[in-house]
Amino acid sequence: MTTTKKRIWDLDREMSPTQLRRVLADLELSKAACARLLGCSSRTVSRYVNGLTDIDPSHAMLLRAFTDSNMLPNVPKWQPRLR
Repeated sequence: MTTTKKRIWDLDREMSPTQLRRVLADLELSKAACARLLGCSSRTVSRYVNGLTDIDPSHAMLLRAFTDSNMLPNVPKWQPRLR
């Protein structure tokens, strides 16, 4: 019996707001932590979750890669910018 690994190009590039909520719960991520992981604002993630904006395909693929690999992302704590 052979198992095949999913390749990044095999991942689904679309994600619904409901799927995003489920992924956030599975990865134990808050919206703010998800934003830091994806490199976008927490406002953008809130728009994704509320269905106001389509989820960027690269963001969907990255989150799916984490869930498919059963790995929890190591997201750094928020730190204010020093001016």
